[in-house]
Amino acid sequence: MGGSSLFFGSPIWTFNWNPPFEEPLKRLARTGCKGFELTAWSVDMLGYYTSEKIRELKAIAEGEGLTLTNFFYNLPFSYKEGAPTSTVDLDGFRRGVDVVAEIGAPIVTSMTPYPFQSDVKPILQRPISQEWSARVEPEWNWTAEYDAVVDGFAQACEIAAKAGLRVAIEPHPYRWVSSGQGMLRLIERTGAANLGMNFDPSHLFPAGDMPHYVVLSLGNRIFNTHFSDNEGHTNAHWRPGRGKIDWKAIFAALRTIGYSGPITLELEDAPGASHWTHFRPATPEFDDEMRRGMDYLRAAAAELDIKIS
Repeated sequence: MGGSSLFFGSPIWTFNWNPPFEEPLKRLARTGCKGFELTAWSVDMLGYYTSEKIRELKAIAEGEGLTLTNFFYNLPFSYKEGAPTSTVDLDGFRRGVDVVAEIGAPIVTSMTPYPFQSDVKPILQRPISQEWSARVEPEWNWTAEYDAVVDGFAQACEIAAKAGLRVAIEPHPYRWVSSGQGMLRLIERTGAANLGMNFDPSHLFPAGDMPHYVVLSLGNRIFNTHFSDNEGHTNAHWRPGRGKIDWKAIFAALRTIGYSGPITLELEDAPGASHWTHFRPATPEFDDEMRRGMDYLRAAAAELDIKIS
């Protein structure tokens, strides 16, 4: 895992949560990143990625020396009140896969849904909440709901495989895959060879996992990374070095499994970041947070003689 096998990247949305992405892409490159992620937060947002826009974004990436590492697009699920289970929108997923294939990303990243699309409060609110709970309805069929998730992702993986894509699940608190064991169970149930994890310790750590244990448990099913730090009580996305995550242990685990590819900094809650609560472009302070995060990770990896380009 030496040489240029690891390189820094960033998702586009921490620079600008929503399109347009042209100028944020150039700015991302100026922080020192070599990789980048694009996103469509919904089926409707896929309309931004016209063939002309895709050509424009590709030209910018090529000019800046950037590599598109993956494309974030959730497998769409919906729930109708009173129903026993959720339903999956595979046609909507096909539309996303068509965009991902045209733009040239090798991986489509998705989270699993909340059970029954339930309104679970963001975990960032947990430290100041006197009571922490979520609703349950008597008509909900929990076994059938998980079966619907398994079947949905099994079919989604088949759709992605036909386009030559892998599917990476990002674990997230309170969703069906919130842990390494949840990821392993979904892999086993779907039987999909192209299904793996988008390794995000800032989500795994507050959900109760030791992040480096997850790396060692998943092995070659670690397809991509999202790196940020927190104190373990919430899924805050601070720059590495500002929380309690053991980054040296993570790099040692990644070396053990032979991981190569992007080390992607997803600093959604760092000072100045663009965010879903305000949608403004990132401030200049955020660019400094990115560089400081990369410096910290590069130093942590260097203690193990691991180089990040």
